[in-house]
Formats: sequence, C-alpha cells, structure tokens
Amino acid sequence: MLVHIQILRFIAAVAVIAFHALGVAPDGHKVPESAISFVLSYGGRGVDLFFVISGFIIFYATDGRGLTPAEFLRRRVERIVPPYFFVIFAVTVLAVTLPATFGATDWYTPRHILKSLAFAAFTDGEMPVVYVGWSLEYEMYFYLAVALLMAATRDPWRNIVLLFSALAIVGRIPGVEAALGNYAFFVDPLILEFVLGVIVGRVFVTGRVDWPMPVAVACAIAAVLAADPTQRVIISGIPSALLVAAAAFVSRKRTHPSWPERALARLGDASYSIYLAQVETVTLAGTTVAGLIPQVPPLLLLVVTSAIVVAFGLLLNVAVERPLLRLSRRLGALRPAQAAKAFSSEVGTGSR
Repeated sequence: MLVHIQILRFIAAVAVIAFHALGVAPDGHKVPESAISFVLSYGGRGVDLFFVISGFIIFYATDGRGLTPAEFLRRRVERIVPPYFFVIFAVTVLAVTLPATFGATDWYTPRHILKSLAFAAFTDGEMPVVYVGWSLEYEMYFYLAVALLMAATRDPWRNIVLLFSALAIVGRIPGVEAALGNYAFFVDPLILEFVLGVIVGRVFVTGRVDWPMPVAVACAIAAVLAADPTQRVIISGIPSALLVAAAAFVSRKRTHPSWPERALARLGDASYSIYLAQVETVTLAGTTVAGLIPQVPPLLLLVVTSAIVVAFGLLLNVAVERPLLRLSRRLGALRPAQAAKAFSSEVGTGSR
C-alpha cells in the first residue's frame, strides 16, 4: 500500500470538510478574518488533490493488469456507486420526512434524483442532490473515457492524456464554452487534474517519461493560463500533482512506516466515506454544538464539527461502504442466477 498517498487522501477529505464547516458556521460563530480563515478558505481545493490522486491510483492499480474495459468499469462502479446511492437515498428520505431540518423538498424531485443517480445533474446546470456529487460526475466521466480508450486503443493512458488535453484546449477557444452551455462540463480544465495524476503514475511505475503526455498537458495548461490564470488546475492542480509525486516516492522509500503514518493511512482508506459524510452532517453538527455550548470559540467549533464529521464518516465506512463493497464484489463474480441468490442471502444475514 502507498501509505503516504492514503494520508494525502485523508488530508484532502478533512480540508474539504473544514472548508464547508467554515462556510456554514452558525451566526455568531463565524471564524473571523485572519490568516487561519484565509488558509481554511482554500480547503475546497482538496477536491483538486482528490482528482490528481484518482488519476494516479487508477493508473497504478490498472496498468498491466490485463483488465477488459468492462472489468475496469465494474471495479470502479463497485467502489464508487453503492455508497453514493446510499447517501442520496438517505438524504432524500430525511429531507422529505424532516423538511424543517433539511430544507425545502422541492430540491428532491424525481427528475433531479434520477439525474443525480445517473451522474448527469450537470446537464441541467445544477448540483446533484448530494452536493459533493458534482466531483463524482467528473470521476465517472474520467472512468468512462478510460474504458472507451481501453476498448479502442492499445495505449489508453497516453490517449486519455492526449484526449483530455485536446478537449481542454478546445474549451479555451473563445465562444466554445458559451456554445456548449451546460455541456461545457466536458471541456472544463478540471479534467487536466486527472491526467496529471496519470502522468505521475506512469513515471512512478515505469521510471521514465513518456514525453507526448507531459507535452500535451503543458500545451493545455498554457492555453488555460492564457485564457484565465485563476483556473483551479493552475492554482491547485499543479501543486497537487507535485504533492502526489512526492508522497508516492516517499512511500517507496519508507517501507516500514511509523504507527502514526499507518493510522493516518487507515483514515485515508475511509476518505471516500468521510467525504460523503459531510453532506448535511457538517451543518447539523455545527448547529448542534453551537446550541449546546453557546460560548464555544469559533475556531474550536470548526475543529469539533470537522471531528464529528470524520467520526461519522468512519462509521459510514464500517457500516455501509465496506459491506456494500463486499456484496458488490460477490455479485460481480457470479452469474445472474447465483447473484440473485447471494443477494437474498446477504440481505437476510444483515450484510455481515
């Protein structure tokens, strides 16, 4: 296991949680303008780190394994979809049954729920029902593109870099984004963060630079820089790629990590659940703690809120994500008739 990559995943999840906790803190408990609040305001860029890590891990875990496109997609769906669907349904049920606590129910329309389940809320220009799902729509786009290139080309990794670089360049042509409307999603510079991770992964695994890949990304980044130097891939994506590269090579050197490193890596294993857990929880936790302890200092409230969300994420990982992953893998390994029987058995025994 690449321990320090896992640690980065945990750091990215906590950064995003702290960012959201900063934004939804109850009145009277806002963190005042300071160097700390300025740093925390960039916590949302943890998503950029997630994207780069995703590109790296997908290459690292897939290259040379001889997976078919269908097997590749099945593995990604098994990992991503079940916990996400669980959270969508849980949040929807809570919102419909407790509207005073969770807000207006007109957000949870059948169309919006179905679009969110299909990873296609972007086509309506909206955030998914579960707001962190916007990043998962980019993840699924990346997976589908890789699978298609696995089916159509001999070197899907070089070609995904070339394809996403070309799309990002096309998207920077004046008028293209406006013409595409909501479908400008497909040419968003954020897609370059995935291929930055792929490049880092290829260098890490092979020990050599496949020059067409970095040259293509460099051209795309130059186009983005010329169009808008404040784009996230410039400010956060490139530094994230450097962090991932450093973490990967440190993991290779440190073959016997310390127990704190191993503990943080275990938290990194649960980073997906922790990331999903912040939905609604971050607001409820902050409001509840502030209500119980009215004089709690704003910064302490933020720390406690983030800790509660992390704890809830660990619970989600143990009680939901891991059992669903085991069930998905069992079903994926069986023929349809066997899968139906296994599903009935698994449900009947409480997925344990």
